[in-house]
Amino acid sequence: MFKLMVLLEKKDNMTDEEFARYWLHTHAPLAKKMPGIKKYVVNIVKKPPERESPYQGVVELWFEDIESMKMAFASTEGRITKEDTHRFASNVTILYIDEQEIAI
Repeated sequence: MFKLMVLLEKKDNMTDEEFARYWLHTHAPLAKKMPGIKKYVVNIVKKPPERESPYQGVVELWFEDIESMKMAFASTEGRITKEDTHRFASNVTILYIDEQEIAI
């Protein structure tokens, strides 16, 4: 499996609640329509005590492999999803992840 993570900064004119609501109720339904997506996990960042976080969200997108991910974002649904990201996020950082799970 291939995992893509995206770190999101909310638009300055949005509250944390507006950011989360838009992401969960408008953007996530678009992302779920991308062909080949296996798993989509929204992580809303909670502010640590007495500190600010540069990110308000982290999303995990899982695909069979990197080629499936490329095809998903090249699709009509993928392009719509990517364009919609800019309606609630001012900046995104994309990470390709090689996850190593350590058993406890």
